[in-house]
Amino acid sequence: MKNTVYCLLFVSIYTLCCSTANAQQSKKEEIASKVTEYFFLERENIHVHFDKDVFLTDEKIWFKGYTYHRKGNIPFFSCVNIFATLMDDTGNVVESQLLYGSLGCFSGSFALSNAMKSGRYYVQFYTNWMNNFTEDESFVSEITVINKHSNPVLHNKPDYSKINIALQPEGGTLVNGIINHVGISLTDCNSRPVAGATAVLTDAGGATVKAISLSKKGFGRFDVIPDTAGNHYVIVTVDGVQQRQALPKVQLKGVSLETNSYAVPDKTIIKTRINKLMQVALQKKPLYLLVHKDEKVVISEINFEGETLEQVTAFDNADLFEGLNTIRIIDSDLNQLAERVIYLYPKKKASIEVAKAKNTGSAIELSGKINQPNMNVSISLLPANTITVNEHDDIYSSLLLKPYLDTHKPIPAREYVTEPSRKNQYELDLFLLSQQSKYKWRNIRYNPPKSNYPFDIGLSLKGTISENSGNLKNYKVKVSSVFGRIDETVDINSKNEFYLENLILADSTQLDFYLVKGDEKKQIKLYPQLFNHNRVYNKQYKPQIPICEVAESSGEVADLPEMPDVISKRNVIMLDEVELNANTSKLKHERAFGNSQLRGYKISEGEAHSFFYVLDLIRYHGFDVENNGVSVGIYGRTINTINGQRTTPMIYIDNMMLMSFDQLLMMQTADIDEFYVNQHAIVATVNNKMGIIKMYMKKNFTSSKKKISPTSFLVEDGFAMITAFKNSAYSSTDTRGFENFGVIDWEPLITTNEKGEFTIEIPRTGQNSAKVLIEGFNADGTLVSEVKTISLN
Repeated sequence: MKNTVYCLLFVSIYTLCCSTANAQQSKKEEIASKVTEYFFLERENIHVHFDKDVFLTDEKIWFKGYTYHRKGNIPFFSCVNIFATLMDDTGNVVESQLLYGSLGCFSGSFALSNAMKSGRYYVQFYTNWMNNFTEDESFVSEITVINKHSNPVLHNKPDYSKINIALQPEGGTLVNGIINHVGISLTDCNSRPVAGATAVLTDAGGATVKAISLSKKGFGRFDVIPDTAGNHYVIVTVDGVQQRQALPKVQLKGVSLETNSYAVPDKTIIKTRINKLMQVALQKKPLYLLVHKDEKVVISEINFEGETLEQVTAFDNADLFEGLNTIRIIDSDLNQLAERVIYLYPKKKASIEVAKAKNTGSAIELSGKINQPNMNVSISLLPANTITVNEHDDIYSSLLLKPYLDTHKPIPAREYVTEPSRKNQYELDLFLLSQQSKYKWRNIRYNPPKSNYPFDIGLSLKGTISENSGNLKNYKVKVSSVFGRIDETVDINSKNEFYLENLILADSTQLDFYLVKGDEKKQIKLYPQLFNHNRVYNKQYKPQIPICEVAESSGEVADLPEMPDVISKRNVIMLDEVELNANTSKLKHERAFGNSQLRGYKISEGEAHSFFYVLDLIRYHGFDVENNGVSVGIYGRTINTINGQRTTPMIYIDNMMLMSFDQLLMMQTADIDEFYVNQHAIVATVNNKMGIIKMYMKKNFTSSKKKISPTSFLVEDGFAMITAFKNSAYSSTDTRGFENFGVIDWEPLITTNEKGEFTIEIPRTGQNSAKVLIEGFNADGTLVSEVKTISLN
């Protein structure tokens, strides 16, 4: 009988244990599935490198953008349609552009005018795909514009008239009766970090409890055991002036965290603390420690049994994820109780060497080397004493940190991320202690995103043919442009409509339409519509007005640092291009991005006769061309893919990548100015791409072969034209004004060789030294961002 009782008791206990274990495992799976579902859709992030941060109204804002694939940690090669919006400090849009992305990069400029007032301006970059998400995934950067002709003001000096003291408990809440760690951050009224301050923790009577150590950026941390009476304050002293801030409201029950990912090499230690009331509320149910980066998760169970109110969990960093990790404490009802973000350093990093090589007459040749091959970088060269570089986001903060943080404030992460010393890891962690995750658990739990907004690749066009056009049976629509960038024949549906997708059309391109049936051509009257060329972002940035009054300039230019004298376009005739007959054979685009690995040709009259059509020229340069008069196929002559498929090249016209080779039908070689080719160039895609062809059209050609149809359509708000950098026309570069605000050179399109080497020529400006700002990445996602000062003598 006793044995029977023991067996039944054992079975009951075993069943209960199994049931509990299964329930806990099921809870882990439920938490993981919530995270995986929320981050199922691809996400893209953007970083933009500007030539500087402070601009005069008679200058241009030059920029180079980088798009990043979050899940793959590599360039987002297929990101094509990027929108840029320039707005003033009230959020009014000054100008919008559609930018063309190719192989993870884009470039362009905004022209400023004397009609713009001095002040803060903001540039926001986004894609239509970003509209799918609750969070703002766009890139926003603040710049300063100075109109020296009308009330010039420069906002680049720290203002300590009011200090913002932000206190952030580690984990998010201040819990009664247990040790809490609290982060502190100090910013001035312009949201800039405050340096040189001191801080202490006091009791209600003002007696000092402990001194708080602050970093040079105004970040710090301290521990405290709070009570519900709220008897603690932080007192900060800046420039002899004290300000006091009470600690956040104390919670009767809850969870506090203490996280350390830098003290023990390759380890992350997480201490989870609860108070007695929280232990009673848990009813012996476990908590779940979730660590995730996007959809990748690690979940550990935490149990508080007996008198235990603190548990320590240690992770090998190899079991977590490179970059920013979010730590969450979740209870058995799937409520979040605490949250923290930490950063784990990647193993691979890039470093740069830049040196002056030699003088070449009117130019200076600079050579550089990056310890990673085939880097795609942009370089801004400014006078060493420039005052046009403010604290701003670098490529590390834009692509590794800010995508996960709930802030648009600039984060200069370069100095902390590039070198993982103990000091840098500690100071970066101080900063992160004062931040919150962009991704709220309530959204992860209840509101996963849906793909309601398409991922745009090029433009879409719909045409509706007039019902008065007669019988359209067996007819098709011929669509062409005078520049030969499009030449397609499309079908007409039962509603007298036709569609064109994935068009890469520059702004102000003229399209012509007519009906064809065999050799017969027919006039057409239609109503074309262009789509996805002007996408509105549903999270447009709203500038925050500074909470302090900035002393206004008296309106005299003398109140500002000396400014350069830029020759006004209103007073002189500026020549866009001067052509010398003796140099007509020189290639103008050989230094453009990606062209260093290509062989360039200036198209001569003889070549235009020998290869009448462009397809003939392409065939001559080592590609197989298949042309049936309707569609075109272009293939490499070497099969070197694993599956034996033929490779196809990437073809560009005026830096715009062709989505269809059919656009080359009937294009004449005589219309091309320069031709670049490398049939063996490796292309960083997964679509059997090999070989690159680039063509630059003559600017003043007229195509006699084109027959203009009765119906023409002018593309408005198409892709912004990609123009080469042209510096402002300074009357002199040997002035203090040029040292303050001038630009020596802007090189957005640089590709290093397999050894990481590059060479550029910069103009001689009389400067003894230059500040060099370099940013970029390569195909495997390695990032680089450095600022160096080099001698030019």
